[in-house]
Amino acid sequence: MLARKNRSALFNEQYFTNKFWDIILLLYSHEINDLPIDSSAIAKQLEMSRTSVLRYLTALVNDDIVCAYDLKEEDCFDLARDNLSLTRRGFENAGIIVEQTRKIFSTIPAI
Repeated sequence: MLARKNRSALFNEQYFTNKFWDIILLLYSHEINDLPIDSSAIAKQLEMSRTSVLRYLTALVNDDIVCAYDLKEEDCFDLARDNLSLTRRGFENAGIIVEQTRKIFSTIPAI
């Protein structure tokens, strides 16, 4: 499937096998709607422990997928307390995958 190959080129394949993708989609949705969200709200919405969310977020920050929502690049941010956002790369790549998925489902004939 071409969409699966394309997504592997945009994100680490491991992101699609666990809660990484849920977090990315939640951040993507909040960013599109210009709504800030922090790690506590992510944990609550995804029904996960905050400790687990912070582990996932740390990996996403290290992979340049997540950053601070409203701080300048040179500012330090507290992953546990500050509002979060996708980096430009994270946002654009998530958007590509969402659009590819939308195309797949829009071509399925109605029952």
